[in-house]
Amino acid sequence: MANYPIHRMGKDDSTLLGAITSFYSDEYADRMCTLHLRDEIHKDEKGHLTKYYRLRAHEPHTIEMALQYEIHCPVCSTGMLKQVGRCLNSHELGLYVCPVCEKRNEHR
Repeated sequence: MANYPIHRMGKDDSTLLGAITSFYSDEYADRMCTLHLRDEIHKDEKGHLTKYYRLRAHEPHTIEMALQYEIHCPVCSTGMLKQVGRCLNSHELGLYVCPVCEKRNEHR
């Protein structure tokens, strides 16, 4: 799976985030990144594969903290990720999808 370190795009305490591609291992990203996305591939009941992103945090987050972020897609950079799944725990936060990339994939 790919890991995408996250950086703040606005002022010091901004909740607007961007993600960059990296070659970080899962272990390295978990240890070194304050926030990062990890891609996950899910198969639906019809066998279609969908790429999702799990927001992961080094420091524990509450649900309220996790919901405040607005994240640009690490692939297309234009779409804002939409949360489609809940937090699993205080470090494995919401599951996200990019509506822009999803729409592009529908037309293929």
